[in-house]
Amino acid sequence: MKKLLCGGLFFLWALSPLTVVGAAATEPTPLTPYTATYSTTAMGMKVRIKRQLVATDDGYTLTSNGSSMFAKIKESARFKLIGEQIQGIDYGYHLKSVVRRRREVIFLPEDGVIKSLKKGDWTEHSWSAGVLDQLSQQEQLRLDLKIAAQASDAPPDILQFRVVDGARIKQRTLKFMGTEALTTSEGDVQTLHYQQVRSPEASRRSNVWIAPSLDYLMVRTRHEEDDSTIEILLESLALEPSVVSR
Repeated sequence: MKKLLCGGLFFLWALSPLTVVGAAATEPTPLTPYTATYSTTAMGMKVRIKRQLVATDDGYTLTSNGSSMFAKIKESARFKLIGEQIQGIDYGYHLKSVVRRRREVIFLPEDGVIKSLKKGDWTEHSWSAGVLDQLSQQEQLRLDLKIAAQASDAPPDILQFRVVDGARIKQRTLKFMGTEALTTSEGDVQTLHYQQVRSPEASRRSNVWIAPSLDYLMVRTRHEEDDSTIEILLESLALEPSVVSR
């Protein structure tokens, strides 16, 4: 169960930087700072996760923190926008529980490398635009969907992305499953439901629901593994009123 809890919480902020197939940017789409609280239940206890995006002099800082009696997770990512693409500056992930985990990513475009720490080992990757960390990609997801909405009323069927994870840069795919109306703390909202594409033999299933009327923020995730399920739901949201349209 602890493995699923950590995996489920990690999935909340691990849907990675997306490249929309067939979509093109027309005008700048700025990111709106926000503070959101999500909740889940693990081992019979409610766990809250606070995520906050703040604009800074050199770009943005995104933090995501969650805790329970058994674990505490702290993540942060600094990044800037180059047109409609997020370019990472650095990333940190710290898990304190029965086991301790630490991950870091440092983006060095001027040196042509991306440095990544996982399981105590540093590795280097050749620089490649569009490769992001496990947290700031969630903001890239918002941007990509907003860009796609400028070009078409239909959400993109396939979203492809790359994310640095230790010694690997993983290629992932999300598939559009349809629109769904959900009741949230912010009222009834229409959402875009995406599912991560995995092999038919895989025991894991990951789904995310995103609300266009809430500036394309995530309102629900569901992670299934080994016959267990972790759901994470939006509990509260403070977002610029000008971008919220019901």
